[in-house]
Amino acid sequence: MKICLIAPVPPFRGGIAKYCYTLSQELEKRHDLLLLSYTRQYPELLYGKKSQIDPNICREDIAIEFKHLSYEIDSASIWSWHTTSEKIAAFDPDLVILPWWVTYWAPMYAYLLTSLKKKGIKVVFICINVFEHEDNSLKKLLTKFIIRRVDSIIVHSEREKRSLLEINPKATVIKHLLPIFEYASSPAYRPDKRLHLLFFGFVRPYKGLDVLLKAISLLKEHDISLIIAGEFWHDKEEYLKLINDLAISGNVEIIDRYVTDHEMSQYFTWADLVVLPYRKSITSGVIATAYGFKKPVLATNVGGFYEVIQEGYTGKIVAADDPQAFADGILWFLANQQIDFAENVAAFTSQNMSWSSLVDAIEEFQKTG
Repeated sequence: MKICLIAPVPPFRGGIAKYCYTLSQELEKRHDLLLLSYTRQYPELLYGKKSQIDPNICREDIAIEFKHLSYEIDSASIWSWHTTSEKIAAFDPDLVILPWWVTYWAPMYAYLLTSLKKKGIKVVFICINVFEHEDNSLKKLLTKFIIRRVDSIIVHSEREKRSLLEINPKATVIKHLLPIFEYASSPAYRPDKRLHLLFFGFVRPYKGLDVLLKAISLLKEHDISLIIAGEFWHDKEEYLKLINDLAISGNVEIIDRYVTDHEMSQYFTWADLVVLPYRKSITSGVIATAYGFKKPVLATNVGGFYEVIQEGYTGKIVAADDPQAFADGILWFLANQQIDFAENVAAFTSQNMSWSSLVDAIEEFQKTG
């Protein structure tokens, strides 16, 4: 099958680029893939004024892996959208895949959906998120405007599937759990016998880091160590003040910068437990990454987390925005360290969270016409 995927891939940073890159690798194995990436993904202001490029990765190294890969799309240029549509038409694909996760893509995707439909080219949306984590009325309106124009959609949770069908009842929607990201583990380093907790990724208000810090303060009599690895988009001083006020600075280490894959491997290998005290979310690449390292997860009962965290088997779910509930969850792991979480995670993900089965789901849209 001939498939076109329009998506950010490395050297662009972040979980979305890793997602699209891993999907691209699986598609390349099985199909004739045209992979179109960006010269400019976002205007600087929309990315928290952070660098969008990983300086440790060069485009040439990525390009070697793919028969057809270009970095030519300027997301803010209508002329670029036009040339992209023409390039797709020349390739004559059976499917075009568009990943969706933020409403920034609404103008470009609206153009492409209209243009490709006129050319008789089928489009499949993969909704990594339907609505943004930090949403508002305008963003929801734009999201609905786009979703109503798509006939074939893949989502990563049952909640998202229900939400999409409410917006577009005529769409064909397939649910497939977010596949895991697998990395080579680093040798385990255990400087002490503490329970090692890892909070990973960009620090943003909806992720509830303050709840986690308050939970740690409730467990001062226990040997617990927390690493916060990821850039603070804003309000870092507020978190530092909270750590000081709670008198837990001896339990917390902050890595406030972009974390390379090599460093990430070290932190996930170090961790006994990956923690997500989120106030809201639907899916999370952090869970997929934790599972890639065979690590259990403690998370809050938000979004579709209950679908990927098997209670007492691959992790535990507790109430959101509740420091005591999160502290009790940590205590549960302390009391159940005999459980072979690595084996449990491997068994669950092999059945439910593979990239191969995600491509199977994509292929279903072509089979059904």
